[in-house]
Amino acid sequence: MELFDAIHSQRAIRRFSDEPVPDELVRKILDAAIRAPSGGNRQPWSFIVVTDTDVKLELGRFYKESWDQGGLSKMASDADPSTARVYTSAQYLAERMGEAPVLVLACIETGGGDTTITTGSSIYPAVQNLMLAARGLGLGTVLTTIHKGREAEVKALLGIPANLETAALIPMGFPGEGERFGPTRRVPVDKVAHRDRWGGAL
Repeated sequence: MELFDAIHSQRAIRRFSDEPVPDELVRKILDAAIRAPSGGNRQPWSFIVVTDTDVKLELGRFYKESWDQGGLSKMASDADPSTARVYTSAQYLAERMGEAPVLVLACIETGGGDTTITTGSSIYPAVQNLMLAARGLGLGTVLTTIHKGREAEVKALLGIPANLETAALIPMGFPGEGERFGPTRRVPVDKVAHRDRWGGAL
């Protein structure tokens, strides 16, 4: 798939088919992920690929607990019509996270301290590479961080070292019935980009 076609048609996929994802595709996608740039070329990332049914279900349980604790179920039920579709889809995923064919935990070294939006930022180009590569191969993904409400439990379950933080949980699989890729609807560039100073017309 041509790069810009992948970019313009990538969207959050939260419903997956039961079709298994071949290991060779997972490896190809991860190889694309690690081609991303990183600060000082330190490549501080690690990826845990979870396909074991029991482990996925346990991760799904932690995810749902975190979803509920954050009050997101109520937000989903109270969503206005303009956002109801997204919240309904997100609620569906929260209830079935453990059923996704593949779960990928993207982790980043923290040196034992907490990351910030800047100190941990090297992981996100790798995550976007991963998601675009998946799109190019016909696989759906969505980036979520809701699991972090149960970060300690997730790390204990997967044996993640203390100097790593889980930066994103990415379910992955072939799109389920009713799911489709883009084109995506976005706010036009002229509404979000400025030239030379805030408010300058591009």
